Amino acid sequence: MSGWANDEFMSNWDKTYVSTNLKDGAKAYDAALFKDLHSELSSNEELQKLSSEILVVASCALGRADLVGKWFDDQTKSSSAEESRKLFVRLRESIMCVYPFLGVPACMPACYGMIGVLERKGQAYGDTTRLRKPFMDEEDVEKGRKLRATIYSSAGNSGIFALMDKYFPDLYGASTAITWGYLISKANEEIFEMKESHLLVLTTICGLGATRQMGSHIKATIGIGNTVANVKTLISVVSRLAIWAEKPFKVPDVDALAEQVRQAAKV
Repeated sequence: MSGWANDEFMSNWDKTYVSTNLKDGAKAYDAALFKDLHSELSSNEELQKLSSEILVVASCALGRADLVGKWFDDQTKSSSAEESRKLFVRLRESIMCVYPFLGVPACMPACYGMIGVLERKGQAYGDTTRLRKPFMDEEDVEKGRKLRATIYSSAGNSGIFALMDKYFPDLYGASTAITWGYLISKANEEIFEMKESHLLVLTTICGLGATRQMGSHIKATIGIGNTVANVKTLISVVSRLAIWAEKPFKVPDVDALAEQVRQAAKV
């Protein structure tokens, strides 16, 4: 259990960098809840290796990125430096994949929290390697176009996307190139499978309570091969955390959305 209150360095770090944006009355980190949610995800064989990443992304989406450092600390309490480094990279890339959906300020407390843990334990427990080149080019744009087309092929959003491209061309283009190209495509090459990174995107959309986009992304993720059972488990976990964080969202009818995907595939 993460005992930052009893650790002078982490307590000061938390007060200075991590918990500064919390509203009065915000619930304290609940290690037992996170362990239980982690167990629920881990009970699903396909979600097991993504369980920590889902909880990190969900926390950020629910405005509780301050929880991430404590969860990382708990998860690596008995880990070797190499085990901690590997998890750190996966959590770092999870945040990289979804921060355009959330905004940088929503993610900073998560980054600062994990940095605090590494500053206390030592750099060897993290990683300083840059995964991406320090600039974008046409290759990133093309990768973004291809990945976006694949992801949304089952979502049924072509009409509204065409209008976005028409009236908000720079926003649509930046999303394609940066989010789907520079960020997620590279993460898929190095860290995640496409199905995994999109589950992180879906987690984010759920945490934000974006009802319409939630339906689109559920159809999209089923369309690229994630099972209905996996999606239901993920949404159940994110919903439980959202209720705890006092930001509940309307849980969608996953079976009905899956049926829409099946019917569209017949056309």
